[in-house]
Amino acid sequence: MRAMLATPSTAHDSAHHASAALPMRRLLLGRPADRLLLFVVLLLIGLLWAQIQARVGAGPVVADIYRGKTLVATYPLPAAGEPTVHLSVQGPLGVSDVVIDQHGARIIESPCPTQRCVLSGAHHHAGDMIACVPNRVLVLLHGRDDVRFDAIAE
Repeated sequence: MRAMLATPSTAHDSAHHASAALPMRRLLLGRPADRLLLFVVLLLIGLLWAQIQARVGAGPVVADIYRGKTLVATYPLPAAGEPTVHLSVQGPLGVSDVVIDQHGARIIESPCPTQRCVLSGAHHHAGDMIACVPNRVLVLLHGRDDVRFDAIAE
């Protein structure tokens, strides 16, 4: 008997929920013009992102090594079989050792307390950067073209 009494109210509740969900679904789907605008905006974002990546990564990858705001050295990333570059950069805390080889650029040793720069490993894509903030050492990777960062903030 109890199941029979619950059935009519359950059917009424589910009908109420279905009718309430229908306008919400229409609201979330939007009008065709809304969907078209969203598609166009997402397409433009994708095209702009591809353009930025193409400009940043133009040409072979080059590593710029900075101590503070001063450019210390610039090296292209070597191909397989080319010699490895070892560079010691003196910062306020001590020496940070930078290695540039066929796997990319990386800081292998630094006097900083957290060692995040060392733990980040090798980077080889244009646009990547390795920063030892406490020791003020920065390694920026970019394409060989003159497309670079607008500014380096302290």
